[in-house]
Amino acid sequence: MIGSLVGLIKEKKPSLLLLEVNGVGYEIDAPMTTFYILPDIGNEIEIFTHLVVRDDAHLLFGFATEDE
Repeated sequence: MIGSLVGLIKEKKPSLLLLEVNGVGYEIDAPMTTFYILPDIGNEIEIFTHLVVRDDAHLLFGFATEDE
């Protein structure tokens, strides 16, 4: 399970976030409550994550706080 990631914001398009962590780009779906408080592209952030594994996809969701 991926509990959190720390990396650089490479791309922001509601509601998709591309976070680069040690050379690997993670596509993260974030709710608008998280998306609007993110810093600008090029800044480093920590984001809490939840991985959903389905037969047809692996979806990574990201949140600004653990409670969210």
